[in-house]
Amino acid sequence: MSYVRQIEPLRLDVNKLLDGADPILGGYDERRLTAAEAQRRMERLERRFARYVTEVAAVKPVPPLLKAAQRAYAHTYVQEDAYLRALVAALPARRWDSLPRTEPQQRRALVAWRAAVALEAARLNVPLPADLAVAGRDEIAPSPVGDDD
Repeated sequence: MSYVRQIEPLRLDVNKLLDGADPILGGYDERRLTAAEAQRRMERLERRFARYVTEVAAVKPVPPLLKAAQRAYAHTYVQEDAYLRALVAALPARRWDSLPRTEPQQRRALVAWRAAVALEAARLNVPLPADLAVAGRDEIAPSPVGDDD
């Protein structure tokens, strides 16, 4: 399915990019990075992420049965970018209570998107990448205290 061939590399790249937030945030939480350094690194990560917001929204063609799910999926990128920008702003004062609380909404959209893609793939009798089955099940937004594990 052409749609999956286009969206999958973007999704995987974003997952890899967001994995880079945990060492930055963990380093800041453990005082190995100053607020200014953590902010600089997170700003770079957010700017790279922002490019994916546009790329995901521009995926074409979208199968008719996936249009609503694709719009909701693309919106999760907008929400994540807003979260990352807020996280950058919250870093110096450690104002984690100011972060957007959109993870449950994003998770629902991702799970619904994954289900819609699976149904379309089944309808077309095409296989899906195995890792697509975990979309929406793991961490959505980087924790402000990091996770270096």
